[in-house]
Amino acid sequence: MIRVDEKVAVAVNGTGEPIGFKWRNANFLVANKPMRWFARREWWKEASRAQRGIGTDIIEVEMWRLLASDLHQKSCQQYELIHTVNGDDWRLILVYP
Repeated sequence: MIRVDEKVAVAVNGTGEPIGFKWRNANFLVANKPMRWFARREWWKEASRAQRGIGTDIIEVEMWRLLASDLHQKSCQQYELIHTVNGDDWRLILVYP
């Protein structure tokens, strides 16, 4: 697995599931039903202190694991994305070779 941690542009369907994303000037198409779960955000790496009373948005993030392929390649790879719901920020964090 390769740790990436880069911002990506993600297209979603009507239920909010990723159906494609753009990363490093390449377009990727999701090839399976993505798996979703929630995890604790590593807020201590992003801020020196979490503000009191701002809720779970600073602590929990939506995680997605999916298979996708570059539109120019036929093989799929597994990817993990983090979605910060409040800010609608998407980051690619892991690529499985």
